Amino acid sequence: MDWLLLIALLVVLVICGAGAFALYRFVGKIKQEFQGHLPALRITNMSAMNAGDVVTLTPEVENVGRGVAHDCVVQLAGWEGNFAVKSMYPKGPRYRRHSVPIVLGHDAPIRMKVLSRCYLRLAYRDRWEQRYECWYPVTQIKNVNTSLYDIQIQLSDPELTEPHPSIREMWKLLRRTPAND
Repeated sequence: MDWLLLIALLVVLVICGAGAFALYRFVGKIKQEFQGHLPALRITNMSAMNAGDVVTLTPEVENVGRGVAHDCVVQLAGWEGNFAVKSMYPKGPRYRRHSVPIVLGHDAPIRMKVLSRCYLRLAYRDRWEQRYECWYPVTQIKNVNTSLYDIQIQLSDPELTEPHPSIREMWKLLRRTPAND
């Protein structure tokens, strides 16, 4: 009788182990498939030019992810303009880098006074309308020759604001994706 109980317990453990392994593989496959559709916009290069009292910053925005980014916007605190692109594609036939000229004259608020929270913001959506934001810290440095502030943007460590859907939400979103998309 003890042998039958031991064999039954062993069979249950083997079945549970196989089920856990299958579930682990299923979850991994869902995560990998979902990641394959996500965009990742980043500023990959930055140039700056000084001409008198005018500073022109030109960040290059690029989609380093694997999915298409929609409703892309670049904004800088203390800059009156913004830059918008309907869609940015990952590496492939429709891939394109975008250079964003940010002209900051002597009357730009970011050059005239210290701002408490100063960021270069990059916002976009994925194919399911989930919102992503990438925040690059901006440092204002007082120019000793003028009364204006010079701008430095740290590209190495941006703050990311992105959704974190559950496995079930990922599965639902993937099932809503058309086959030809």
